[in-house]
Amino acid sequence: MRKLILAAAAIGLAVPAVPAFADDHEEADRPLAEVDWYRINMIKWKHGKGDRAHEIIDMFEKVDAALGRNDVIDLHMNTGEWNSIVAFKMKDGIQGMAYQRAQGPDEWDVEFARQVGGEDKAKELTAEFDSLIAEEQRHIGHIDHPPKS
Repeated sequence: MRKLILAAAAIGLAVPAVPAFADDHEEADRPLAEVDWYRINMIKWKHGKGDRAHEIIDMFEKVDAALGRNDVIDLHMNTGEWNSIVAFKMKDGIQGMAYQRAQGPDEWDVEFARQVGGEDKAKELTAEFDSLIAEEQRHIGHIDHPPKS
């Protein structure tokens, strides 16, 4: 159910009529810690490159699985201007945006390199993946926690 709600929220972001910042929410008094935050990437693949992109995404998903992460949602769009909408849960919530990334590779990068045969191969696949993207937009969104009774 939660993934369905996130999927609907991500699709809602793809609708051009939605304002960039919605002011009509009654969330002004809601603490930021009471919601789950997501980085949302909206992607258009270069013509004919979606299948290869999803082959590489399958590799990314194996890395997530090896690290015990199962909170990425990858929507393959059938309508609208975007081919894929991907939501990544921000494990530290919105507070994670206040910190600079540590120097050096993180555990995901290390595991990806291990799975694909080394750092050079990982860099090559990452560059190839980036070359398949025609256009990308990145956004931040959230899902409210259910009210506590």
